[in-house]
Amino acid sequence: MKLTKNQFEGLTEAQMEWAGNTDWLQQKDRFEDSICWSHQFIYWVENYASVVLATEYLRQNRWDYSISYDNAMAQYCFTTNYAGSWVNA
Repeated sequence: MKLTKNQFEGLTEAQMEWAGNTDWLQQKDRFEDSICWSHQFIYWVENYASVVLATEYLRQNRWDYSISYDNAMAQYCFTTNYAGSWVNA
């Protein structure tokens, strides 16, 4: 299945800058699985199906990613260097 940029954007709930933000390191215990601290951005999605589809878009476009679960938000999340359209908004 080939996903579009707009479909990727529709799957994500929130996005933020990630790398270099020391506040995240102080909150590292909120993430269940190992997470990549060197990626530039973090995205949250509503459910596991959305994380699978969103990261499939990244895989198709050769972007590295790391999946985790954020207990504070009760949502799956992933980090990547893919900026997405929200950065340009």
